[in-house]
Amino acid sequence: MKKLGRWLALAVLLLGAVVMIYPFLFSLLAGMTRRQEFQNLGEMLPLPKDPTFQAYRSIFTTGLIRPFFNTLLRSLWYAFVISGFSVMMGYVLSRLRFKGRTFFLYFIICANMIPGVLTLIPTYIEMARIPFLGGNDWTGFGGSGLINHPAILYVLLSPASAVWIFLFRQTMDSLPRDYEEAAYMDGSTFMNTIVRIIVPIQRPIIATIFLNMAIVTWNDFMTPFIYINNLKYTTLPGYVGTLVAALQQVGDRDYPQIFALSTISVLPPVLIFLFLQRYIVQGFANAGIKG
Repeated sequence: MKKLGRWLALAVLLLGAVVMIYPFLFSLLAGMTRRQEFQNLGEMLPLPKDPTFQAYRSIFTTGLIRPFFNTLLRSLWYAFVISGFSVMMGYVLSRLRFKGRTFFLYFIICANMIPGVLTLIPTYIEMARIPFLGGNDWTGFGGSGLINHPAILYVLLSPASAVWIFLFRQTMDSLPRDYEEAAYMDGSTFMNTIVRIIVPIQRPIIATIFLNMAIVTWNDFMTPFIYINNLKYTTLPGYVGTLVAALQQVGDRDYPQIFALSTISVLPPVLIFLFLQRYIVQGFANAGIKG
C-alpha cells in the first residue's frame, strides 16, 4: 500500500510537470517552424519537418536588444530596492518596539491582499498628473506626466512587494538577539550591525527576495504595456504584447516569430529558477521557523 501511494504521487507529479512544460515546449518548437508550415500543422506539438532558426536569428535584428537591457536593468533595480527595503523594515518591525508597530504590520499584510487591478486606474491618473513632468504645469495638467517616459519603469511598486517585509520579519523573530547584542557591546552602529551581522546570517531569505523580485519584474507585462508606447523604452513582455497586437492589426500571422520571441523572453527566469531554486526553498523554509 505504501509503495502504491508512492507511485501514485510520482504519477501526479509527472503529470503536473508535463502540463507545466508543455507551453514552453510548444513555443520552442513553434519558433523553429516556417510560417506556411505552422499554419498547416494540427498536432499537439508543432514538430517542424524542416527546422529553421530564422525566427530566432531575426529577433536580434528587430530591436530586441534595447527591450532586453531595459528588462534586465529594471529587474535588477527592483530586486535590489525591494531586498534592501525588506531587510530594513523587517529588522525594525522585529527588533524595535514603538507605538503603532502592530498597526503598521497589519497594514503591510492588508496591502498585500489588494488586487493590483483595483489600483490600476488611480495609479495611471497619479502618474499622468505629476506636476512639472512630461509637460504638466504645477496643477498636473497640460502634459502626460510620466506616461510613456522611461522613468515609469522604476517608480511603481506593487503592493504585493510588502509580503517580503513580513517574511523577513518572520525570519528575524526566529533569530536570537545574541549576535546583535555582542556587536553593540563591541561598539557597532545600527547600520553596521545590519550590514555586517544580519545580512550574512539571513542570506537565504535575502536571496529568496532578490530572486523572486527579479523573476516577477522580468515577467511583468501590465506596467510596460499600459504606460509605455515607445518601443525604445519598453521591456521584453511589453515588446511581445505590442508586437502581437501590431501583427493582429495588420493581418500578419507570423506566429513562429511571436513564439520565438516568447521563448527568448521566458528563458532567463526559467534558468534562474532551475539553478537557484534551492535558495528560494531554503528562504521560505527559514521564514516559517519560529524559535
